[in-house]
Amino acid sequence: MTWSPNVQSTNNREIASQDTREPNIKTSPTKAPTNRARFKLENNSDRRVSFKEYLPLGSLNFVSAVPDHHLPRRWRETVCPPNTLPNDHPLFVPLSRLLRISLIRICCRRNQTSNDLATVRVYILPHDRALGVLPKTLRKNSQDLRILMDLVDISEDSWYGKVGINTSIQGYKPKLMDDDSLFYIFNTLKSPCPDPSMITNTAAREVVVGLLDGVPLVPGLKTKLYPYQERSAAMMIQREVAPARMLDPRLETVTNPVGSTFYYDRETCVVLSERREYEEVAGGILAETMGYGKTLICLAAILQTKGQWPQIPPQYSLGLHPTRPRVASLMQMTAATIGRTSIPWKAYFEQLCCEGVEFKSCVRCLMDNAGSYIIPNTVKKHARKSDVDIQGSTILLSSATLIIVPANLVSQWIQEYSLHFEEKSLSLLIIDDLHKPIPPASKLRDYDVILISKARFERESSSHGATIQAMRKQTLCQCLSGHCRCSDYLQHYHSPLKDLHFLRLVVDEGHAFASTGASGNAGNVLNKLHVERKWIISGTPTGGLMGVEVDMAAMETREGASSNNAEANQEALVARRKEIAVAQERKDILKLGSIVVNFLQLKPWSNLKSNDAASWYKYVMPSETGKRNVTSLKGTLEGLVVRHRVEDVETDRPLPPLFNKVIHLEPSYFDKLSLNLFISVLAANAITSEREDRDYMFHPSNRKQLDQLVRNLRQSGFYWTSFSAHEVSETVRGSSEYMQNEDKVISEEDRVVMQTALDIGMTCLASSAWRSFSEQAEMGMFVKGFPVPASEPWSLCPSSGNRHFIYGTTHLQLAQKYVAEHAYASNPAEGLFEAASTAMKKTQSIVARASQSKMNSPPKQPVKTGPVSGQVVPNSTIITPSGAHKKTIRVRATARPNEGISSSTKSVSQQSIGRKSAMKSTSMFHSSAPAVPGPESTLARAILVGTASSKLSYLLDRIAGLHMDEKIIIFYEGDHIAWYIAQALELIHVQHLIYAKGTAVSLRASYLEWFNNSETYRVLLMDLPQAAHGLNVASASRIFFVNPVWSPSIEAQAIKRAHRIGQTRPVYVETLVLKNTFEEKLLERRRVMTTNEHQQAAKSLLDDTPMNNVIKSLDFIPLSSLELHDEEAQMAPLRIPQAVFGHTTNAVPKHTPFSKRNHDLYDIQIVEPQNQKRKAMFALDPQNSDDTTEITAKRQNADLASSNTMKTSLFAATGQSCDLMPKNSKRTAMFVDKPEIVFEPVAGMSRHQTEESTSLMAIGRDATRLSTNSSNDMNLPYCMKN
Repeated sequence: MTWSPNVQSTNNREIASQDTREPNIKTSPTKAPTNRARFKLENNSDRRVSFKEYLPLGSLNFVSAVPDHHLPRRWRETVCPPNTLPNDHPLFVPLSRLLRISLIRICCRRNQTSNDLATVRVYILPHDRALGVLPKTLRKNSQDLRILMDLVDISEDSWYGKVGINTSIQGYKPKLMDDDSLFYIFNTLKSPCPDPSMITNTAAREVVVGLLDGVPLVPGLKTKLYPYQERSAAMMIQREVAPARMLDPRLETVTNPVGSTFYYDRETCVVLSERREYEEVAGGILAETMGYGKTLICLAAILQTKGQWPQIPPQYSLGLHPTRPRVASLMQMTAATIGRTSIPWKAYFEQLCCEGVEFKSCVRCLMDNAGSYIIPNTVKKHARKSDVDIQGSTILLSSATLIIVPANLVSQWIQEYSLHFEEKSLSLLIIDDLHKPIPPASKLRDYDVILISKARFERESSSHGATIQAMRKQTLCQCLSGHCRCSDYLQHYHSPLKDLHFLRLVVDEGHAFASTGASGNAGNVLNKLHVERKWIISGTPTGGLMGVEVDMAAMETREGASSNNAEANQEALVARRKEIAVAQERKDILKLGSIVVNFLQLKPWSNLKSNDAASWYKYVMPSETGKRNVTSLKGTLEGLVVRHRVEDVETDRPLPPLFNKVIHLEPSYFDKLSLNLFISVLAANAITSEREDRDYMFHPSNRKQLDQLVRNLRQSGFYWTSFSAHEVSETVRGSSEYMQNEDKVISEEDRVVMQTALDIGMTCLASSAWRSFSEQAEMGMFVKGFPVPASEPWSLCPSSGNRHFIYGTTHLQLAQKYVAEHAYASNPAEGLFEAASTAMKKTQSIVARASQSKMNSPPKQPVKTGPVSGQVVPNSTIITPSGAHKKTIRVRATARPNEGISSSTKSVSQQSIGRKSAMKSTSMFHSSAPAVPGPESTLARAILVGTASSKLSYLLDRIAGLHMDEKIIIFYEGDHIAWYIAQALELIHVQHLIYAKGTAVSLRASYLEWFNNSETYRVLLMDLPQAAHGLNVASASRIFFVNPVWSPSIEAQAIKRAHRIGQTRPVYVETLVLKNTFEEKLLERRRVMTTNEHQQAAKSLLDDTPMNNVIKSLDFIPLSSLELHDEEAQMAPLRIPQAVFGHTTNAVPKHTPFSKRNHDLYDIQIVEPQNQKRKAMFALDPQNSDDTTEITAKRQNADLASSNTMKTSLFAATGQSCDLMPKNSKRTAMFVDKPEIVFEPVAGMSRHQTEESTSLMAIGRDATRLSTNSSNDMNLPYCMKN
């Protein structure tokens, strides 16, 4: 063996070698060189790098293949694999290849512990020192280097040859691979800690210092920020103006045997001697947890950077100096320089203006010389000269922030701005009208904030047909020719947003918006926008990136648990540290990668393939076992996410305590019947289909119908009337025939189950009350003391001699209306008997029409349950009870919801119309209770003592006791549930609003505003899927879930609508569950499920195998003999009986400016000149007046003497006179000897809506409510000013 000259190691330890002779390889002139000789010659010819450039990598210890006396006693370099290395050693081939290309060099000597062992040192040439030296085919050797890195020993003793052969090897194994869950990583990110010293921009540094000191530099904030909000806003600004430099997240920092460090990319096997850094993106993800004021933090950061300009991109910064025909003034040249260099000047001049010094000419000159640049057009290879636009596209710099928000959150941003900021602190432009054109770029650049809805933003795509349509409407083309080409230019519509270089882009709830990447209309527009700073606002960027405090919100509060949740949060965090749902986390990582790569364009993940491309999937995606490179993921998240740990927020601003408990209720007789009918359907299907083939409900081909059946089963836990008597009788008949079929072999267990199902069906058919509820889709109400002889005509079913009669909610409302209309008659109950006949005929006619319509409609394809009987699963179990929503959502019912006509039908279509009308309207028409009848009146003895639903009875009791002091949210799933609750609330005169899927987006926003800001509305019914991110309902402190929620994350998000910053009360959550039913089993299963199981069954509980088995084997709920024979035992009793006529418990909430008292409702007919009819209800205080006095109302335009003047007499007990004049979108009511009251439309409503308004609300000493109702069925609020 021959050795090369001696070399020195990096720690200056001598590699002893005195033999400097070149190897003497003898070759025959007629033979080719040997392999080793060829290797040496190739190696010597390519070696052009000094040994000093190599880094110590590690050492190898092995039994020498040659006698020990051939091993050198000092370190000597060899140019080929040593003879001492056995040919079958796993490193023999990799070392040979790596030595051939000079990527490594090795030295060898005898081991110090044993003469039989050899020690080899390996040195590596870092890739950043080998540029232009190593061959281009270096990537082909990455596998060899990977093997070497895994097997080389990096211990110090091994490096000096002091270890034996049996010593364990310490290699470059992936020590940083961990199995921490994404949930744990997200919740343990460092809280923001801004450092002003890292900001070189003087103006930005002063702003950050002011925020951290609690004294914002730019005035305009009315609200004092909490310390954590100040830190988050300051960190946002620091990330924007001074992005930190971070180590390439693909690299690991490793230490070699001599103590020096280098950087290793494990995926590509790249070794670097120096740090490779990338600049963090100017922006990121504001991910403060739900309800912690993300909107306020973002607006505060915008205010403090008001007037800052984006920098001109370096690639377009050449040739910006203007060419002038003559020398410009010093002011013009200065302004041009300020514009090119993006010096912030707005705040300075605004401060001077506030001090009384104005420089209008300077400001005008600065605006005229604001920065801009030109993007040259790309020239196609074969383009003609005439086709090339030499000028290119001019982009104007703008200090504006473009904020894109979901349509239902536009009003919330406006409210947050109005609440926390001074009126003119920011120049705000709101763009949410889908058909209104966006102003040109020259005007847009003058605003500080441009707030645009997501739907409107998507229409800025040139390929969007709705945009073209809307623009055509704006052009008002008058061409009569069929060859009109006026709209041709619209096909090349150019959005003004693309002509601006915005300072900042903010996407609210961007977890869904930005993850779409470059696809869709929004992506097309986003890709063409010019933005310097980008932010996504979302408390949950992906499903796994959720705060532990949100996850805890869905957990039941343990008895005796402390109100301080810090310890519980930490326990939950530790428990979920290793709980990894690999499939779901892979989805979350992909979504996060789309945000990082496509939207934020963070380097290196967004690098082009030709420029050091980095695969997000390879580096960050967890393996099948859940292992991942923590450095890549955590480093990326820490450079993007601005979020405080929950314990840090609790230190600054603790939230009120949250109490979550489950209320177990005894099911009523009718609850049991409904649930048992569903169980009967499943049992009969399983037995008659013999649990196989497509006839079996649980066959994969029936999954869609089974999902709907399970949804209906869950909703039946509240109330269900969609089973018809005909369907039940057919099911009973088919099951009986199957049991009597001698050809069928039925086990004794199945026979018992089938017989029980038959008994349930027969029990339902024998119940007159159940049949009445089913036929008329009515909620049963049990009333005691209804006036005789009108009690039986109004009742749903004939009395069996008991003290209680069963009524439908609709009929009780009609009876209330009749009594209210005759409240001041000598005997209001007189004529109630005849009114029953009229009401019943009306409801029966609608039922008949609905039934006929149902018969004429094409039937749905049923699911067969048996090959012999031809029996089918009832359609009512596998279709939604409001299945006609899509067709009837825009249809207005002929009767108002309080008249209840549509609710008495059985037709799904007719039910939908009525229910949708109820969803779109509010409880305005029952704003006050009728006059309380005297104790001698028969009406006073009529009291509501119970309902057919246990959950409804419990809700009515709780609402009656709570709504005076607290506001309440009721989350429901299924419109028919909201319908029954709304009817019951109207029956007891509790003001409420319904936030439903079918409600218009603009109206939803108004509902939230009314509920949060008005003391009138005490209850909000909210569709659970609509409890979206970003909604703020902090005015409510009581939350009810009418059914248990399968997904804990959905429940937690709903709870956080109220449990958030701004909440001043403890929040109490109650989930209603029926005892010994399917609901209890659902909750039991949910409690023991892992995160992985929850995520796998997120779409349907049928995806969870244990829950699927539970549904297959549901047990019948036994009926007691008392329930079968005693009507009183069939109801769910109210603990607090409610008066049917007049309601003494419904006084005005104590928060209103007037004291508790009762109010009378008057229904007056107003006749207008165009023969329109409007009904006005005037709720007045009878205690302030003894006599009935005429009130004159006038409606007119600007001229009081106009021919359109309307005079109508309104009779009410006030002793006041009133003039109503709609003028300039205002209505003025002037009372004699009273200050003028001006009714102004709520912000955000158009003038057209104002003129067509149908509701006026006045709260004062003499008039508490004034409302008018027109045929457009719109209810718009008005605010009172004194």
